[in-house]
Amino acid sequence: EDKIETMMFPFNIVESQGVELMKECTEKNIGFICMKTLAGGAIDDAVTALRFVVSNPGVTVVIPGMADEAEIQQNVSATADTTPLTGAEQAKIATIRGQLGTNFCRRCNYCAPCTVGINIPSVFLFEGYFSRYNLKQWAVDRYSQLPKTASDCVGCGACEKRCPYQLPIRRMLENVAQGMGKY
Repeated sequence: EDKIETMMFPFNIVESQGVELMKECTEKNIGFICMKTLAGGAIDDAVTALRFVVSNPGVTVVIPGMADEAEIQQNVSATADTTPLTGAEQAKIATIRGQLGTNFCRRCNYCAPCTVGINIPSVFLFEGYFSRYNLKQWAVDRYSQLPKTASDCVGCGACEKRCPYQLPIRRMLENVAQGMGKY
């Protein structure tokens, strides 16, 4: 007797480790619920991200986050478009992959609590606004208001042991401290 009806797993432009799981789900008639379609907010082109996800026949349901009616309409339109990905869309996907790689925080918060109280996901969120979205002053203003910043890291590594993405959090925090801390 099968007890699993659906599987929920991250899958997006930069996180494709779910492809084999999707294939297995399809073979066993298990629904695949795609989460983290925008990689925890790291991907800002929602239409391309959603088109990429729904172009995979192994995806049964997509659960993107939405904040307002405009985003609902945008997401419905993007997921309703079942035409094959265009060359322009594939080029955008390659660009996004090149920019993000796999070494970025998804804001899952599994790294918490930091032994010295750094809100690690917020640090990386502001760094993303600083480096990827060219909102340098906005990001620095908010980053500097955090009670603890990346420069407060003592290098204990407790966060890295809890990170499901095996991110080098200590090195990433050091990079943020050097970049945003000196802005």
